[in-house]
Order: sequence, then C-alpha cells, then structure tokens
Amino acid sequence: MKKIYLLIMLVFFAGCSEVPLIPESVTGAERQNHLEQIKRWKLKGRLALTSPKESWTVTFHWSQDYDRYLMQFIAPLGQGTYALRGGEGDGVYLLTAKNEVFRADDAESLLKQTVGWHVPMGGFRFWVRGLPEPGVDMTNQQFDDQGRIVEMQQNDWHISISRYMDVDGVRLPGKVFMHNDHFKLKLVIQEWDTKS
Repeated sequence: MKKIYLLIMLVFFAGCSEVPLIPESVTGAERQNHLEQIKRWKLKGRLALTSPKESWTVTFHWSQDYDRYLMQFIAPLGQGTYALRGGEGDGVYLLTAKNEVFRADDAESLLKQTVGWHVPMGGFRFWVRGLPEPGVDMTNQQFDDQGRIVEMQQNDWHISISRYMDVDGVRLPGKVFMHNDHFKLKLVIQEWDTKS
C-alpha cells in the first residue's frame, strides 16, 4: 500500500512540474529546446541603464505569461514605479510614477519616447533565458563548457550572459549585459520563478 501511495505522489508531483528538468549531458540544441519551453516566469533583480547623457538604476520585476507581460521599474528613494504591460493584443501601456498612462504599438518605441530608455524588447525576453532571438542573425557567439551561450551579437546589440543559476532543475542566467554604440543595460537577477 505504501508503494502505491508513493507512486501516486510521484506521478502527481511530476505532473505539476511545468518546466522539464534538463539532464546534465545534453547537446546545445537540446538545451535550447528545453529553454524555449519556458513560457511563464517571474524574476526580480536590479536593472542599470546607461545612455551617453544619463544613467538609471532600478529594482526590476518581470512577470511573463506566454506573450503577456508586466514589467515594473521601481526607482530608488521613493521616486516611484513605472509599469509596462503588453502582449494582450491591444498595444503596450506604460503607467508612470505620476499615474500618467501612455500607449504605443510596441514596447521599445514606447519606452524610448516616454522615458528615453532604449531597451531591445524583441530580444530581451529570449536573452534573459540564455537564448538567441529567433529569426535574427546571431554572430560572435561563444559558449561555455556546458553549451550555454555566454556571448553573442544580434541586431547591433552585444549580449553577455553569465552567472547561470539552478532554477527548478534548469540553469538560467543570473546576469545579462547588453550594449550597442549608444546604450548599455545590465540586469542582475536575484530571484527566478518558473513555477508560477
């Protein structure tokens, strides 16, 4: 009876896992396939943005549910929170610290027009998982001894990925650094959640 109960519990808990565990010995293509299956996540960290004229450092919260997302940029010293919401088919919305609401068709142009941030939103959701953006040429790629991407270039952005950490049996980036000729972004991830 105990064996049957244990088997039922194992099957139940295995069914609850949304993200498949990645075995230690997998090829780069197999690893990429596993990472592509991660469609929902929450992460918390610090995001530093630097332009030729200004720099910002914010606490960053990101909730992704397939195409829908909510990003919160929390400024220090009570300067307020910016919230970016999109992926629901009706455009992208930015709620500012002054409770102003702005809308655009895409997040990249909305952030650039409203707060002056140049964030490569098309690639960001892939790079944060250690993946290249699909359908975009990738050059200068480098991999670690586990087959994980540590350097690449896409769309005039140079991306460095490091500090891979174990998250529910999957190794995900702990640090993502992106820069082009005019803008730099550094994301240090403190907490990942792929089960929510």
